[in-house]
Amino acid sequence: MKPLSETEINWLKKADQDHYFHPTSNLIKLQEKGPKIIAAGKGCKVYDVEGKEYIDGTGGLWLNAIGHGRPEIAEVAKNQIEQLEYYQSFNEFSNIPAIKLAEKVAKMVPVDKAKIFFTSGGSESNDTIFKMVRYYWDAKGQGSKDYIISRGKAYHGVSYGAVSATRLPFYHGGFQPLLPAFDYIDPPYCYLCPWEKEYPGCSLECAHALEEKIKELGQENVAAFVAEPVAGTGGVLVPPPGYYEIIRKICDQYEVLFVSDEVICGFGRTGSRFGIEHWNVKPDAMTMAKAISSGYVQLGAVAVSGEIYETIKNKGPFFHGYTYCGHPVACAVGLKNLEIIEAENLIENAKVMGQRLLAGLKELNLAAIGEVRGKGLMVGVDLFKDRTSKEKFPTPLGLRVVEIAYENGLICRSLLGDIVQLSPPMVITAEEVDFIVNTLAKAIDQAYQEFLA
Repeated sequence: MKPLSETEINWLKKADQDHYFHPTSNLIKLQEKGPKIIAAGKGCKVYDVEGKEYIDGTGGLWLNAIGHGRPEIAEVAKNQIEQLEYYQSFNEFSNIPAIKLAEKVAKMVPVDKAKIFFTSGGSESNDTIFKMVRYYWDAKGQGSKDYIISRGKAYHGVSYGAVSATRLPFYHGGFQPLLPAFDYIDPPYCYLCPWEKEYPGCSLECAHALEEKIKELGQENVAAFVAEPVAGTGGVLVPPPGYYEIIRKICDQYEVLFVSDEVICGFGRTGSRFGIEHWNVKPDAMTMAKAISSGYVQLGAVAVSGEIYETIKNKGPFFHGYTYCGHPVACAVGLKNLEIIEAENLIENAKVMGQRLLAGLKELNLAAIGEVRGKGLMVGVDLFKDRTSKEKFPTPLGLRVVEIAYENGLICRSLLGDIVQLSPPMVITAEEVDFIVNTLAKAIDQAYQEFLA
C-alpha cells in the first residue's frame, strides 16, 4: 500500500467523524479520539494508515480463517465478476457457484440429508432459521409451536429476530419492544455457575433447565432451542461434557428442534469442522457465516435436515429470501476459502495453536485472571479484581487492557462481563501466538496496577 501523507490521514479521520455512523461503537469516544483506521492486511497482521503493524488477535469479528490478503481469493472474485457478477435465486433461478457451494456445505455439516439456504451473514441466518422452524411446525399442523428458547449471555445477531434471541442486555436497551415468543434459560457458565454448583459434582442443571422451561411454556408452544456450541460474545463459555447430549435427548422427548448456531464456531475455529462436533450429537438445523468466506465477502448459510425441508416444500411456495441469497461472487469466494482451509489443514492448526494459546495464557497466573477457557482459536480471558472472591471491577478492566494491547501491537476485544476475547486467523504461527500471550500479559498487568492505584 502506498504510504499516506499526514494531510491525507487527518482528512480520513475527520471525514470518518463527520460522515460514518459506526456499528456497535462508543460514538462519544469515537468523536473524542477518532477512528482506528486499518488500511491493509497480510496473514495474521494488519496495518493502520500510519503504517503501524498489529497482530489481528480477533480475526476481524471472529471470522478470518485463511488470513488477510490472499491473492487467490481476489482472483476468484475477479473471474466470477467477469463471468456473472449477480443473478437472483428467487423464482427458481440458480447459478453455478451457489450450486457447488451448497453441495460442499451439505456434505460437511452434521445434519441429516442437509439442504442449504444462503444469506449474507449471521443475523440473516438466524432470522431465517427462526422463521423456518415456525413455518415447519405450522406446515405440520402445529401452528402454536412458536417459542424460540435461547440462553442467557447468548449472541445470535442484532436484526429484530436475531436480537430477540440474543441475551446480552446492552443489545436490548432502547430497542424494545422486541419480538414475541422468545424465552431463555441460564447458560452453562461453570466458572460463575448460576446454580452455584461445581462440575463434575453437579447434575448438569444447566442442561436440565431446558426441560423445565419447555414444561413452563408448554410443549405445544415451543418450536426450537438455539445455542452456540461455544458461546462467543457472551464470554467464550464452553459447556461441560455431557451437556449437549442431555439437550438433544430433551429436544427429542418434547418434539423441539435443536438449532446449532455455528456462525462463530463453524468451519474450524474450535479445532473441529463445527463446534457441535465436540459433543456426540446432531442438530436438526445449523446457522453459519463468518469463516464460510473468512469475511472476504458477505456470506452466511442455514442448513436444515431433509425432513424439515420436505415438510416446508410440501406446504407450498416458500416466501422468504434476501436479494443476495446465493450471490455468485460470494459463493465462488466461499468455495475457494473452504478449499484453502482444507488444503492447508487449518482446522488442525486451529486445534494445535489454540492449545498453545490456552496453555500460554494459563501459565501466566496473573492476579487479574480468574479463568482462561476456550476451544481451538476461540479463547476468553475472564478478568477479576479479586479472583478468590470472584469480585469484578466496577469499571471493566478489559477496556483498558484492550487499549494498552493496541498501543503495543495487538488487537483484542473486551466482551461484556469483563472478558478479553481472542480469535486470531487460523493461519497463525507459534511465534505469533507467543506474541499474543506476552503482549496481553503486559497489558493485563499494567491495567491491573493502574486500577489498584
